[in-house]
Amino acid sequence: MIEVESLSFSYVSELTGDRVDALTGVDLSARRGSLTLVCGSSGCGKSTLMRALTGLVPQMTPGQLEGAVRISGRDLSDVPLTEVGHLCSSVFQNPRTQFFCDTVAEELAFCGENYGRDRENLIESSERAAKLMGIYNLMDRKLSTLSGGQLQKVALACALASGAPVLLADEPTSNLDPDAIADVRHALEILKEQGMTIVVVEHRLHFLRGLADQVLLMEDGAITHRWSGDQFYSMSDGQRKSFGLRTLVDPGPPEAWVASRGEAGVAVPGKEVRLSCRNLGFSYGKTPVFSGFNADFYAGEITCIAGVNGVGKTTLVRVLCGLAAPASGTITLDGQEVSCRQRRLACALVMQDTGRQLFSDTLAGELTIGASEASGEAGEKLLADFDLAHLGDRHPLSLSGGQKQRLVIAAARATGRPVVILDEPTSGVDARHLGSITATLRRIADEGASVIVVTHDGEFASACADRLITLTPIREAGPNEGDQ
Repeated sequence: MIEVESLSFSYVSELTGDRVDALTGVDLSARRGSLTLVCGSSGCGKSTLMRALTGLVPQMTPGQLEGAVRISGRDLSDVPLTEVGHLCSSVFQNPRTQFFCDTVAEELAFCGENYGRDRENLIESSERAAKLMGIYNLMDRKLSTLSGGQLQKVALACALASGAPVLLADEPTSNLDPDAIADVRHALEILKEQGMTIVVVEHRLHFLRGLADQVLLMEDGAITHRWSGDQFYSMSDGQRKSFGLRTLVDPGPPEAWVASRGEAGVAVPGKEVRLSCRNLGFSYGKTPVFSGFNADFYAGEITCIAGVNGVGKTTLVRVLCGLAAPASGTITLDGQEVSCRQRRLACALVMQDTGRQLFSDTLAGELTIGASEASGEAGEKLLADFDLAHLGDRHPLSLSGGQKQRLVIAAARATGRPVVILDEPTSGVDARHLGSITATLRRIADEGASVIVVTHDGEFASACADRLITLTPIREAGPNEGDQ
């Protein structure tokens, strides 16, 4: 079904002028009804390989391509991009970049409409994909109102609705909660049984245990190790770490991530409360998101906020940092009630979509936008802490997703603000950099800041969290009290 032979690709970066050897001598074969897992560190060439499998490389990314990519016996170099959708469907790392319509239902039908399929077939395939991905209740929702995790599930459902025999998924679980990851696994199981050929690029590996037929490790644009699924998932923890890979064991539900917790809103002796919420509520129009929220965030601690996709985690941190005003309740900073403006000045925010908060033309310049003192040697040291020192003169938008994530966290640390809030900071991050981010957040907390992290990543939360708050849907549980 998929045959890749001696594939190499290099290009000249428009931003830096440097020649980039993105792929080197890649060989890959995937039979019908199989699942191939491709893993490796951030920036190793995984996403470039996926773009080559869709024909976007080199048709949309000019460069020098050698070797061949064949899907269903057709060489992609001879297939116009307008026809590639008949051969394969894809889910990008950032699903926002692949949407064209206003509502979920319209987006699910978009591909079929482009290919002139009849209305009855469009509706049937769209509804089937939506039910398979657990988003049938979102069909009438506007895409602009969905959470990052919900958008990822919509993107995967669109790929399924296309009817193509090959599915290419680049980090399909990066922003998903444990239940949603289980939905993705279930969908992939069904698609395999139906004969679809699947290639998944992932840093999260545990959910594909028993499902992956082969696993490929990429390093510096080349495939350096190959395993069968059984061989890969029988690796010892030491072997797994030697390859720089994340856990192969399911971290479990949020309640298993942090061993000890205090009670919601109850003061902890000897701890200084940095940020405190009492009876906090927020609504979009007449639709309540959360109400009666009580929690204390302590200086020197890392608090993780978990909960299902769309429950209101990102909205909560927007309120905490002053980007949105609460409908009810109070927020205090160091014991004093503070306005939205005062919270904005006190909080550093790392957003879920880091591309929205990169403004400079160099990494070094990005650090000094909010912290003029983070220049020269201080800036170089900070970039080195995040394994970005060799990229100081690069344009931030030329980085991989994981590299952008680390840059924005570095910029947040540079501000020295008393509250640092991060929304899904380990999305698209490999094991080594997950450890680096964990260590950095611990340093920020040890310097006296209160660190607040929204995450679905149980491996990360288990490594760094002092406390855990789980948000529950307001319809199920009434007031959203923090389970700490």
